[in-house]
Amino acid sequence: MVDQFSEPSLKAEYAPLLREREIDRLVVDSYQRTPQFEPDGWADLKKVHEASRRAALGRLDEEERTAGHGPW
Repeated sequence: MVDQFSEPSLKAEYAPLLREREIDRLVVDSYQRTPQFEPDGWADLKKVHEASRRAALGRLDEEERTAGHGPW
């Protein structure tokens, strides 16, 4: 039965499956390199929160100084 198919038709038939398998392998490789719930340098939420807090408080201080209010 396999003899009925030419090599190009087999490649065309299985190309999407092979591509899907390659994508799956890439996803698995990425999870093995950087497992979930382990910091990867981009997701240090404590640092992001602190920087955001300092920036917001700095803007509020500037707003108060512009309005003529002194420091607390």
